[in-house]
Amino acid sequence: MCRYRLHHSLGRRAVIRQLHRWAKRHFSDLKRFKHQKLTDALLVALLLARFVFKQSYPSIWWNMLREDRVGLPSDTQAYMRSVRLLERLEALVSPAKRCAEVIIDSMPLPVCRPKRGKRCKFPGAKWGFGTQGDVYGYKLHAWVTPAGEIVQYLLKPANLHDSTVSDELNRRWPEFGGPKIIGDKGYCCLGYLFPPKKNTRYDNGWRQDRHPKLRKRIETVFSQLVEAQIRSVQTKTLPSLRLRVVLAVLAHNLAQP
Repeated sequence: MCRYRLHHSLGRRAVIRQLHRWAKRHFSDLKRFKHQKLTDALLVALLLARFVFKQSYPSIWWNMLREDRVGLPSDTQAYMRSVRLLERLEALVSPAKRCAEVIIDSMPLPVCRPKRGKRCKFPGAKWGFGTQGDVYGYKLHAWVTPAGEIVQYLLKPANLHDSTVSDELNRRWPEFGGPKIIGDKGYCCLGYLFPPKKNTRYDNGWRQDRHPKLRKRIETVFSQLVEAQIRSVQTKTLPSLRLRVVLAVLAHNLAQP
């Protein structure tokens, strides 16, 4: 996308300039109406830059931008326009591409703290279990390449099992060239490469000298998403959660070398 890798050390203006250059390929860079204060391409670039600089709260990020850029719309206006672009953003995340192998896993996305789960009325949120304990909200299920790129993902309630959601991800398996899917013991079924049990009497294709290193790659990607504030609990509606996830995934993929 650009000569230098996206990083906060480049400076805010340089990062926004590079993201704007990418956004102009997919979104209009013309104002449709006279009262519009910025184009769709510039809006997407400003929204993506928040995850590069790892700002937790979108309202604080937008106020920081308004201090430097005169004429930006309010935070509410920017959010309403970004929701209208949500479907187009989600279509850009997972274009079909050929992959030899992918790593599959899930990470929890809580919508509130566990002690508030009984009072929370977030639409579609369910109780589930993660590696750190119970979670109330959703889970992000993703395919990640060995290079660290998220090629496709699904956002599902936390009570659904990983193997159940993986069947829905596999519907696009032919579009990606039929890659080998590497999972953990939660994907202990046919069609996956997973760590065998001690009493396994057949070879399922798992190689101890190679596949554990590939599994570590998706854990690193999830850690980078968490560091970019994808788990911010300042979410009250499902579209806002979808918007935060798609922006975080896009910013992560664009930052890959």
